[in-house]
Amino acid sequence: MSTPRPAGTLAGLAPWKMRLAVAAAFTAPGFMVRVNGGTASPPIQVVVYGAAVIGAAFILAWACEAAQVDFASGLVVSAVAFVAILPEFIVELHFAFAGRTDYVSANLTGASRLLLGFCVAMPAAVALLPARRRPPPLGPIRLDQANRLELAILALAALWAVRGAVTGHLTLLDSVVLIGLYVLYLRRAAKGGGELPPPGGVAASLAELPKAERRRWVGGLMAFSAFVILLTAVPFGDSVIATGGLIGISPYLVLQWLVPVATEMPELVVAFVLLTHRRGGQAMAVLLAGAVSQYTLALGTLPLAYRAGAGSGPLPLRGAERIELFLTVGVALFAVAALITLRLSRADASLMLVLFAAQFVLPIGGTRLAIAVVFSTLAVDILVSQRRQLRLLLRALRPTGRESPP
Repeated sequence: MSTPRPAGTLAGLAPWKMRLAVAAAFTAPGFMVRVNGGTASPPIQVVVYGAAVIGAAFILAWACEAAQVDFASGLVVSAVAFVAILPEFIVELHFAFAGRTDYVSANLTGASRLLLGFCVAMPAAVALLPARRRPPPLGPIRLDQANRLELAILALAALWAVRGAVTGHLTLLDSVVLIGLYVLYLRRAAKGGGELPPPGGVAASLAELPKAERRRWVGGLMAFSAFVILLTAVPFGDSVIATGGLIGISPYLVLQWLVPVATEMPELVVAFVLLTHRRGGQAMAVLLAGAVSQYTLALGTLPLAYRAGAGSGPLPLRGAERIELFLTVGVALFAVAALITLRLSRADASLMLVLFAAQFVLPIGGTRLAIAVVFSTLAVDILVSQRRQLRLLLRALRPTGRESPP
């Protein structure tokens, strides 16, 4: 007489282990193609490397979520934010180091706008779902007062980035200022700022393991996923460019959106699930932390990578790239303005959704510049009307400052 398997298992594995195995299986084809020298055609490489990056990104996200059990929440928020941008961060550094200045800003601007666009526009996008798939009314969406830190750093980084868009290059001074803002963010977050949602799914199962076993799993999963990302992220970006050329689509635009959608998928899924479970504030906090890492650490390291590799002097930005950076700044400033009161209105969410969609429908340089001007103008208008809130943002940067009620 055979012994029945425990409920919820398949082939002797617990459900969370099965999900880990499936994610790991997604990385196998990309690993094999990379080991064999990447001889497959560019479209095939896009599929297998993209699947590998997505699988590794999910594993990395689960491991980092589970790690919050053992570390201070502020540190975990910043660590998860950095880990979430790791795949595109590697691609960005690769292009800067190789001196491929025509692509160096594509991934960064796309990822930054995707995170903030999704962050602010989520409620409006959910409202457009068919009635049978639409969740119950979301109710008011509020951020925690600790999230003023992310908003303050994001605003300062975006304002500083205007310098690069105007001058047409990024210098070592930009690196010092932007990386300095990231260090400031880490120091303030380490003192308790920020909050992650409780682990769910695979991360929750990992968090429930005994301490020693949990740390072994978390360490092993982080090492595995980081190895896969290091192995496949760069060829993924190269194959995306080659595929764009083959099918007649601007390689810059394909790189700007395809790679970030793949690498940010875990964050976007988590944020959407949290929103539909009426935890919109936590959903936005996850995306804001990732955007801060993009606007500070990622952007700040590009001039360093360029100078350390094939380039010399400042990192040049072409006219089109300057427009893309200006548009990215406009999106960031509008996101800060929309959230400065720590409450997201339906009107601001709808505006973000419309303007965010317009950049895809109208991908012409002049039109994108106009959209950037609209974003910036709306942001300035809101910030002027809410100028009292600016003091609270600046207060969030003080080492000993205490938050005041909104």
